[in-house]
Amino acid sequence: MHTRVQGTEHEYTLFCRKMGSLGFDPHTLALDLLRESDLHLAGEFIKNGSRAYYDVGHFELSTCEVSNPWDLVTWEKAGEKILDWLRKVMEEKYTVGDVKIHAFKNNTSPDGTSYGSHENYCVSRDIAFPDRFIRELVPHLSTRIIYTGAGDILDGKYVLSPMAYLTSTVVSGETMHDTGIVNTRDEPHADARRWRRLHVIVGDALMNEVAIMLRHFTTSAVLELMERDALEDVPRLKSPVEDLWHNVETRNPEKWEVHLQDGSVVSPIDIQRYYLEKIETIVETDRERRALRLLEETIDGLANRKSKELARRIEWLDRYFAIQEQTGDRPGPDVEMMACKQYSEIGEERSLFYRRQREGLVDRVTTDDAILRAIQEPPQDTRAALRRNLCDRFNIEMIDWSLLVVDDGGRRRIDLNDPYATELEERYAAAAG
Repeated sequence: MHTRVQGTEHEYTLFCRKMGSLGFDPHTLALDLLRESDLHLAGEFIKNGSRAYYDVGHFELSTCEVSNPWDLVTWEKAGEKILDWLRKVMEEKYTVGDVKIHAFKNNTSPDGTSYGSHENYCVSRDIAFPDRFIRELVPHLSTRIIYTGAGDILDGKYVLSPMAYLTSTVVSGETMHDTGIVNTRDEPHADARRWRRLHVIVGDALMNEVAIMLRHFTTSAVLELMERDALEDVPRLKSPVEDLWHNVETRNPEKWEVHLQDGSVVSPIDIQRYYLEKIETIVETDRERRALRLLEETIDGLANRKSKELARRIEWLDRYFAIQEQTGDRPGPDVEMMACKQYSEIGEERSLFYRRQREGLVDRVTTDDAILRAIQEPPQDTRAALRRNLCDRFNIEMIDWSLLVVDDGGRRRIDLNDPYATELEERYAAAAG
């Protein structure tokens, strides 16, 4: 498979029961602490190439540009660790007694408010937008929730994917309401003549490393198949949003349904098997083949209802089991909701997810050592490394994903229009020399 620059954005929720009386907003305070720390690079960027900022009342962190799904997992998890460190600093410095600050990586609050957890993929401008994305990508995005859903309790119901539950149309330019399976936002952060930044907003805030990897592996592969014109026979969906609403509320795979334009009814498992067979034709490396086998085992396991085994890599299943175990003989909506949210805490000492990871109940993709390195350093095979090197060399007056304004004895603009570039273009390199 081809290298594909990609990344994620997450709006994290920081909460303290005495937030008002403490006189500070932990979201903005966390950003202030980060920018005063050794991790700060320039502007809103930190040393590992990621960007941290305040967005609609939340601490938001966008990962640096990575070139593959495995690095994506590592740098996304590095973002969790950075925020958890900031949370601990705030607790130590700004609270007293047993007052705790909690940090959550989830998509919704108990009142139904949704938060952003978005994916970004660099794709060729040559693919007709949005027509081919509706025809060839929507069947994937609307059915992948069976193994990429995070699970949540909304409107008193347990749903496979909170963002799928809140999706209302096939195509939309909105990100906070009237959200669509395909989002039309067009901010490439690169040469717009060559690339589009596909902004996927129907994904969930995932804790499980395997679920994150499979989500990006399969979606990256589908995009490559589109670029190769290899999906002409993709199943044509009749009502993807309606099917999404039905399937997202259904834990029993035998009751999942997808309606096709020819009048037939299949399972989302069948749609994912179609993509699986196509992906098999483009995998090349051992790592890609292992991911493909994992995907096949996951799809087969869903078909055979091997839920206990699959909970190791499917988050909506593991969260459901964790809620049942946590509530035990004291079930009730409030207790279940508390357990549901506690699953998504990023503090390892409080998180139900991280407790289960320590107990060996969920599978992993990366390592703690790799995550620690990713807190400080960007990947070396994307623009993130180049941006870091330039910031280390120059005084920075302005910085964005694809643009730097530096002071090297004179004010100079440096465009970084190639997200795959690791060295300066010749005209900039000569000037810098």
